Amino acid sequence: MSRLRSIRRLSIPMACAAPILALSLLAPAAPTSAAIDPHTSVSSDGAAVATNTEGVTISSGEAYSPSHQGDGKQAIGRDRQVDDMDVPPATPDGQEVGITSVIGADNRVRITATTTYPYRAIAKITSSIGGCTGWLIDANTVVTAGHCVHGGGGWATNVRVYPGRNGTSTPYGSCGASRLFSVNGWTSDRDPAYDYGAIKLNCSIGNQTGWFGYRWQSASLNGQATNLAGYPGDKTANTLWRDNDTVRSTATRRLYYANDTAGGQSGSPVWNNGANCSTCSIAVHAYGVGSNGYNGGTRITEAVFNNLTNWKNS
Repeated sequence: MSRLRSIRRLSIPMACAAPILALSLLAPAAPTSAAIDPHTSVSSDGAAVATNTEGVTISSGEAYSPSHQGDGKQAIGRDRQVDDMDVPPATPDGQEVGITSVIGADNRVRITATTTYPYRAIAKITSSIGGCTGWLIDANTVVTAGHCVHGGGGWATNVRVYPGRNGTSTPYGSCGASRLFSVNGWTSDRDPAYDYGAIKLNCSIGNQTGWFGYRWQSASLNGQATNLAGYPGDKTANTLWRDNDTVRSTATRRLYYANDTAGGQSGSPVWNNGANCSTCSIAVHAYGVGSNGYNGGTRITEAVFNNLTNWKNS
């Protein structure tokens, strides 16, 4: 009898159980952390990058930042000395990279007049990661591939930038890096669609070399001209080579073209001349021949454009 009384005291009437169940169903779920936008800017010093759209022209479905030719004044004396050894090309770890980036016959031509614009605004980059190419977008900011500034193990060190380099000749000397930039989609996710970055220089050499413009448009770029020049690892060390083609395929975040390239040209500008923006880049070269038979680069979309603008204005 005592056992039966104990059971009766512990039982819950059905009239009470229903409200308790209803309350449990109405209880809020535990909050989940929001996914980080892959275009979220990150920097080597960990500091935030403020939004600053100064110096750009924005309209519906497109925007551009203009180019500038600089004064062309070359460095003299010690400023022209070379203080690095040749390094192997940087390569993105574990990503889609073809065995070769030359499509059919090699149509690249060497550019020896590297002190003429826009070639003087293209730079050879050396660092702990390897050799790459970059291009100035203002007096002290160089755009390049994300895998040229951030490898699988962290940020590049011992970065040197040589605008207009021609073999052993460095007509504008070299500059170091004060800060490196990329985005979360590359540094954390290693996603080739977000393989872009930039170097903030410790000098203002762009006043002499000039710089590239850059632009984005929401419409397809198929058929537009693609000029691509950089410092390939399969040619004489530290020499500049160029090839011309057209955009063969436009993807949401990448452009594809048949310009011949090689390792070391990662980060090269892919540019053309538009009605409103002469010598303006539309992509950052990053990858060799992929599954579609073309070389490819990170397309300058609105989000990429905004990051480049914020980085140069930081």
